[in-house]
Amino acid sequence: MKRRDALKVLGSSAALVTVLPVLASGKKLALRLDKAEKLREVGGSVLLKIKDKDVLFIRTGEEVIRALDPLCPHKQCTVKYDPGQDLIICPCHGSTYTTAGKLLKGPATKSLTAFEATLSGDRIIFSMD
Repeated sequence: MKRRDALKVLGSSAALVTVLPVLASGKKLALRLDKAEKLREVGGSVLLKIKDKDVLFIRTGEEVIRALDPLCPHKQCTVKYDPGQDLIICPCHGSTYTTAGKLLKGPATKSLTAFEATLSGDRIIFSMD
């Protein structure tokens, strides 16, 4: 394996290393805030790959964190958080969602899938069920 390929593999798996199981059942996971610096501030967001699935985290308040499936149900494009508008927007066809994932404007016909997430000290505790 070439050095460049090895670095790509290490870089893409870095997010997986930062996710720690909280319960033996594997239903709850924890992410340390020092591994997701953008989430330390209200309005910050980050897209991480966890268990081979992308998850969009958004810090919407001092004590509020959101975790969402970032795939737009319309054509499976990856949505982006716009902190200026405090909305989630699909860059492909313009579907718009609240930070809780609720559909505001189509062409999508369904909301984003939201996962349970809470802040606990310096960790985000979340479930992907």
